[in-house]
Amino acid sequence: MREYTKEHTKAWSEKIDTFDGFIFVTPEYNHATSPALMNAIDYLYKEWNNKAAGFVGYGAAGATTAVENLRMMMAEIQVADVRAQVRLSLFTDFENFSKFKPASYQEKTLHAMMGQVINWSRALGALR
Repeated sequence: MREYTKEHTKAWSEKIDTFDGFIFVTPEYNHATSPALMNAIDYLYKEWNNKAAGFVGYGAAGATTAVENLRMMMAEIQVADVRAQVRLSLFTDFENFSKFKPASYQEKTLHAMMGQVINWSRALGALR
């Protein structure tokens, strides 16, 4: 593992290796996460292991299916995903479907998710 030949992959590996946890932000495309995010995750394996992740999804229904898609990916790369997630609706958290104006309750949800990611990242430190 980690026998990368391309400089961009080596740089990506080094960057991801420095983090203890992640917050993924994803739109929903055809009930899945974006191909660009999926590709970025798929390039690596060991660098993700024994870390924590939280999710912010945006779409017509808060990208719930895209986040579930990511949760399955996280299990495969040994990332512990947290329960809390931020679900941003294009109808209520964006003005004219483009200008980001989150509803006030989203702040509480974001803080809960971030707190869980921090706690799990610390707890998993012993495994890294």
